[in-house]
Amino acid sequence: QIENPDVELKHLAGDFFVLTGKGKDAGIPKGESLSITYQSRNPHLKNHHAPEAPIFSLANGALVSNIQFEVSEMSVWDMRKQAGDSKLPIPTPDRLFEQNEGLSLLPKKDLPPFLPTPKSWKINGETQIVAQAGLAVVGDKAFAESATYLTKKIKEHYNPEILKSEKPIQIRISKREGFPVEGYSLEIRDRRVLILASDERGAFYGVQSFLALQPSDFWKGDSESLLLPQISIEDYPAYSYRGFFLDVARNFQTKEEIFRILDLMALYKLNTFHFNLANDEGWRIEIDALPELTAYGSKRGFSTDETNFQWPFYGSGVSPDKLPGSGFYSQQDFKEILRYAKERSIEVIPEIGFPAHSRAAIKAMEKRYEHFKKAGEIQKAEEYRLIDPDDQSKYLSAQNFRDNTVCVCKESVYHFFETVVMEFKGMYEEVGVPLKVFHTGGDEVPHGVWEESPICQEFLAENKSLKENDLGPYFRSRIGFFLKNEGIQQAGWEEIGQVEQKGEVVPNPNFSDRNWRIYAWNAVAGWGGEDMAYRLANAGYPVVISSSANYYFDLAYDWDPRERGHTWSGVGDMYQSWKTVPGQFFLSHDQTIDGEPWDWEKAKENFEVLTAAGKRNILGIQGQLWTETVKSPDMLEYYVIPKIFGLVQRAWEGDPAWSTASTIEEKKAGRQKEWNLFVNQVAQVEVPRLESFQGGYKIRIPAPGLKRVGDQVFANLQFPGLEIRFTSNGKTPSPQDSLYSGPIPYSPNLRFRAFSPGGQGSMVSQLED
Repeated sequence: QIENPDVELKHLAGDFFVLTGKGKDAGIPKGESLSITYQSRNPHLKNHHAPEAPIFSLANGALVSNIQFEVSEMSVWDMRKQAGDSKLPIPTPDRLFEQNEGLSLLPKKDLPPFLPTPKSWKINGETQIVAQAGLAVVGDKAFAESATYLTKKIKEHYNPEILKSEKPIQIRISKREGFPVEGYSLEIRDRRVLILASDERGAFYGVQSFLALQPSDFWKGDSESLLLPQISIEDYPAYSYRGFFLDVARNFQTKEEIFRILDLMALYKLNTFHFNLANDEGWRIEIDALPELTAYGSKRGFSTDETNFQWPFYGSGVSPDKLPGSGFYSQQDFKEILRYAKERSIEVIPEIGFPAHSRAAIKAMEKRYEHFKKAGEIQKAEEYRLIDPDDQSKYLSAQNFRDNTVCVCKESVYHFFETVVMEFKGMYEEVGVPLKVFHTGGDEVPHGVWEESPICQEFLAENKSLKENDLGPYFRSRIGFFLKNEGIQQAGWEEIGQVEQKGEVVPNPNFSDRNWRIYAWNAVAGWGGEDMAYRLANAGYPVVISSSANYYFDLAYDWDPRERGHTWSGVGDMYQSWKTVPGQFFLSHDQTIDGEPWDWEKAKENFEVLTAAGKRNILGIQGQLWTETVKSPDMLEYYVIPKIFGLVQRAWEGDPAWSTASTIEEKKAGRQKEWNLFVNQVAQVEVPRLESFQGGYKIRIPAPGLKRVGDQVFANLQFPGLEIRFTSNGKTPSPQDSLYSGPIPYSPNLRFRAFSPGGQGSMVSQLED
């Protein structure tokens, strides 16, 4: 709502608005200024919620962008005041200090060898540091790919001057029946390494575990030594599906960054990459039969009519040729990604949003339609058209689009879908991997679509057994049969397996025997859908737990206004992903989205009990990163790390040991003990490793907690073992500033930051003035 009487605020689409003056003298005269006041229906919780990338249109038609402007930012203390009497856990330094008080530094020798924690391990002797020794990797024929991968990685980082007098290192990878799926054993005795497994993935994870035993410095470059801990490990995963989802439609990421994500996944034994390649704001994959999808749909920039590209959603700027608003993968790029994933035992599941979240495809196909219509080729123009041009339906999607849903009553829509799927299938076949699963989106179809479509009215008149509410299920069923006939499993977000009955959303019994894979996502704590994954699994659907409250990595780490990210499903840090209990999901929260206490016993009473058959239908868990607020590779990695550590631990370990305790008090005490062990592992082992691995990753370092007692200031940290530095002159601390080692005298200009071994710093903590 705009409060200036002489200014009009018009919503164009998505998050793109235009401000115009009213009347004959509508502009701002040169040298003058205009103050504009407006109100939003949503609270201002984050500093990045301010308008982004404004574009000015001058009287002569020229555009001015890249404008430098200041935003009056809130501090965490401002947020505390704004929160008033609400129970939102605003992360002021004193609250952080209280949260960290139960943590302590543990000896490194007491930590697990790596993450995810193996099922069992035994130390058989002192670690050997082997230098200037030759090395041979021998693998059974069945495990040739794992042996090749290990040889390549060792050669990249271990380059000693070999002495013949040094006893060589022997690594054997052998097949032995009897291991659980993806399970393995790893034994190191003297200079002999033996990896046993029953399947290729198990062998690969044995290889990754051997590499994970190497120190962080191993990954920095040429190492003259290898560590050979004398250890025996038996290991296998709790879940067969351990996934990571990445959206590149909202903001694009380069092929090279995808490689880095796949390397990260492989290191931590995630086996499925769910790749969202098309949504409202962008189409990111080349389809040879439909070049308009990338020629138009992959681009965003400024125009008045979107003739050649979409508007610059998410502040992507004037130019249609710049990342991250514009970009796509050629088919060659995508095949390289598939090969890279295959080498790392990762399955790639493509997602194309349908029938909603399809604006980029719709606009691209309208561009195609206009081209062939102008050429007089009307039949060809209509061949892939996705809309009913006479549809007068009124709707607004979750992301504020009025034109993002295809017309499911048009045959050309199915022709489009089938064409796209078959090109994907061809790319997979060229790489030599099967396209087993195709994710069709299916989420957030807006209320009101198709109601005023003449084509749909005609379709319903011809198909009298169908009603308007049946159009969505009809579409889903039809594309599902097509995929099944091609040997591909249909997957989608939870909505494809749901139906509304008497005002309540419930599992749809009509499709529960179709083997559609469901990704259960809408689990906001306190809204009532927290057990939907269980209800769908009990109904017969194969389910991947993708809970928004626990595993949406695009949520801000906390309520500090300086932290980027969404808050619609609350906030989520590494603790939120780690403490999740997939088999007893009612234990996964301590509070609702509004900050109200979450009662485990009451939640258990309200949850649908997971049946034995339902439990078998829980395939695993997945972390998601939607990229509306992610503008660069560094931002991407910051959002993901360290949250991903909680995901990989839970996906591999399953329900934590503390969840089996008898009483709530025992559960919480056990959880705190296990949490302390976990954060020590992350801080002392995983953070240093990832600062060296693949050239180093961007990691979010938690800010110190502070507490004033009299004239003394105490500091602590969620990551034991990392350094805290401080200044007393009000300046931002650097790694060279004073090292905190105990309480210091209070002064109003004290500032504190935590630092990783590689010098990555946290946000600044300071006491309230």
